[in-house]
Amino acid sequence: MNDNQQPASADMQIPTQNDKINYWTSLMPKLGLALMIIGVLMSAGFSYQFKDTNLGLMIGFGFIIGGIQVLLLGSLFHALQPKFVSGSSAVPARQQVDRIHQ
Repeated sequence: MNDNQQPASADMQIPTQNDKINYWTSLMPKLGLALMIIGVLMSAGFSYQFKDTNLGLMIGFGFIIGGIQVLLLGSLFHALQPKFVSGSSAVPARQQVDRIHQ
């Protein structure tokens, strides 16, 4: 029936903390750009009556401003994310505790 002789967890890869942070920090600028595009399209669609009472136009402006904020924050989070030490060069926790007791 099943010709696969490997255990079920053989191909499963657990993401590291660094992978998780890279995923979310790379997603935020993309999300900000998408919000800005939605705002530009809404503003262009509702620009026939350029007044402050035009709700669609004001929502479009809000999307543009919000998209810029998300884009800037995403870029800032990406620039300030901590650089994690890879597992091979990390000092085991036991050695750190031994140094404290001596």
